[in-house]
Order: sequence, then C-alpha cells, then structure tokens
Amino acid sequence: MEVGRWTMRGIRGATTANANTRDAILDATRELLNAIARENDLRADEIASAVFTITPDLDAAFPAAAARN
Repeated sequence: MEVGRWTMRGIRGATTANANTRDAILDATRELLNAIARENDLRADEIASAVFTITPDLDAAFPAAAARN
C-alpha cells in the first residue's frame, strides 16, 4: 500500500450455518470471509475493523472467532 494514500470502504456479507454447532458456524464464517477478501482483493493488514452479529438461535460459537484465526 502506498504511504499517505488510504482508501476506506464498507463491505457487507451474510451467510448461513447448516447447524447450531461450533464447526458449522465457524466454517460458514470462514467461507464468507475468504470470499469477501478474494472478491475485494483484500489483505488482512488492510482491514481496520469488522462487526459480527448472529441470530439468537445460533449460540454454539461467535463468528468473530473464525476471523481471529
């Protein structure tokens, strides 16, 4: 990235988990994050923040855990 030149953009994504299990939630989240990064030509060091939400029926894991890995 060129020093002194910054771009800011918001990207939204959504996915579904096949089951209320840790693996299903984290796998769906990883798949979504990888697709977002690929389609938008993003590297991890270019991301300043991310917001994760989840519906009340999915409580086996929080999707941000997938992003931390």
